[in-house]
Amino acid sequence: MTSQRQENSLDTSPDTDGGKPVKHRKLSIALLLIFILLIVAVVTHTIWLEAIAKFLVVEDDISRADVIVILGGGGPKRVEHAVKLYQSDYGNWIIATGMEHKLPGLIITWPQLAMKHAVSLGVPESVFILEERPTSTYEDALYVKEDILNRGFKSAIIVSSPYHTRRARMIFRKVFEDREDISLQFSPAGYSDFQTHRWWTREGDLINVVNEYCKLVLYFFKYYDLT
Repeated sequence: MTSQRQENSLDTSPDTDGGKPVKHRKLSIALLLIFILLIVAVVTHTIWLEAIAKFLVVEDDISRADVIVILGGGGPKRVEHAVKLYQSDYGNWIIATGMEHKLPGLIITWPQLAMKHAVSLGVPESVFILEERPTSTYEDALYVKEDILNRGFKSAIIVSSPYHTRRARMIFRKVFEDREDISLQFSPAGYSDFQTHRWWTREGDLINVVNEYCKLVLYFFKYYDLT
């Protein structure tokens, strides 16, 4: 009896109850780390949120090319940027892509609208190639490639909205991957309709950024062979 009491008195280890205190400590540490990460994310949100938007924008140091390509949609800023490039002698031809638009009492294509706007800014109608078949950015690349090959062009400047240039470059490079003899450059239109600074506070920019990331993921899995 005495020896048993002595053994019991010497046993001072805490009752771990199946290791629960250890598990509780690990859980507490994990929760603390998550809390710290959340605090850091909130404090630095301006930096990483703006970085997310800036990633979408691709801007090359452009040089003179055979043709300037205006991707359909995005409003007049794309056209005006292409006009500025043309008038600065960055290209002799302009391809405008896009699909049909139905307006009250009028059916017109985006390339026709783009050409009319460019002509009003002093660009000759004769330099335009209207590519009215595309219904998506991927089809833009396919049909522009066809036009470039048919015309014997060897270089092109692709103009689009800033937030669209990352996806446009990804798709065009994929479509043109078998034509290393053709040079592609990418030039975003003016930033007046899209600002990376605090983009999440403006509904239009918020929609554009979220939409582009969804489409980037979709296009990646749809057109890239992952096997």
